[in-house]
Amino acid sequence: MYSKILACSAEINPDPSQQQRMRRLVSFDVDFDFLINVAIREGLAGLLYKNFLRSGLLENLSQKQRERLQSLYYRTAIANLRLFHDLKKILDKLNQKKIKVVLLQGVVLLQHVYDDIGLRPMTDIDFWVLKKDYAGLINVLSIQDYKRDPLYPNTFRKGSTTFDFHTHILWADRIRAHKMLLTKSQEYIYQEARILHIESQKALCLSPYDEVLYLSLHALKHNVERLIWLVDIKNILASWERPDWAGLINRARELGQEKTISFVFFLLLHIFDFNLPPEAWRLMEKKRLNFLERKVLWRRIKKDSLPVWSPLVLFSTGKGLRKSFFIIFETLFPRPEILRQVFEDTPNRKVWQLYGMRVLQLLGMIRE
Repeated sequence: MYSKILACSAEINPDPSQQQRMRRLVSFDVDFDFLINVAIREGLAGLLYKNFLRSGLLENLSQKQRERLQSLYYRTAIANLRLFHDLKKILDKLNQKKIKVVLLQGVVLLQHVYDDIGLRPMTDIDFWVLKKDYAGLINVLSIQDYKRDPLYPNTFRKGSTTFDFHTHILWADRIRAHKMLLTKSQEYIYQEARILHIESQKALCLSPYDEVLYLSLHALKHNVERLIWLVDIKNILASWERPDWAGLINRARELGQEKTISFVFFLLLHIFDFNLPPEAWRLMEKKRLNFLERKVLWRRIKKDSLPVWSPLVLFSTGKGLRKSFFIIFETLFPRPEILRQVFEDTPNRKVWQLYGMRVLQLLGMIRE
């Protein structure tokens, strides 16, 4: 029941029938403290608050619960405004030096998808920068007193603001084999980037089709641990017409990501009862999920995340024996500097000790 309430609350602007469905679901015996806690974990507290407000359901909560849910919404709005404020200052410096960055995820979604800055939480600002602009970006962040994380060299912090950037669109600066996920170079994707205005400042963002593909891969990479990542995709697709769907599927084919969006379509269908167009159904028939893939994805539908080992299955599928081997092997046994990030509480371990700890960790994952 709680998953159905949260799925129903994923609407940005629910129509009367959706509001009625929400009221019907909440008419059962609901532990609202538990519901709010799950909404926080899934990144949906702001959407839950607004949907309860629109559906006249806040009165079903105690005063303490109402105040807590409202406070979560306003704290999200304030935190997001602070991040946008700091981002604009950095973009001003970058634009002066003609350094281009491609903004990703939350910042772009709050500009293009969500009509309310309190609906979607952001913990940091993610962006992608090509290597030719890397040194200039580091210089700008350092001059502005952002401090580099000692373990994560592409993460910079000042106060409550964190900038997290990548020199490869699919995180190959950490796991090099991720380059094999794409059938085209990342420069090919960069060429399709569009201009994004953050008030008076300019940046880049991914093309609409590439944005959906990136968000899908990001969600799968992180085991779909937070439902908001699927909600983002759902709310992008909700306004699309059939030519848009055809364009997405063609782009997925071009970049070797047909199976990726098949996985996401499967999750959207079974979690949100999402109305998929014929183009999506044809793709799912063409790229039919095998037994193991379905089993992995049902874990998210029935529980709160995919198994920790799921990227091994979902990222390597359909890539051929050689590519699959390298993707799986490096994911299991990354470079020592990456393992030091994984086991950050033991910074002085020798390389052989790190890999020994990794083997034990993997054995624990198998038992999950």
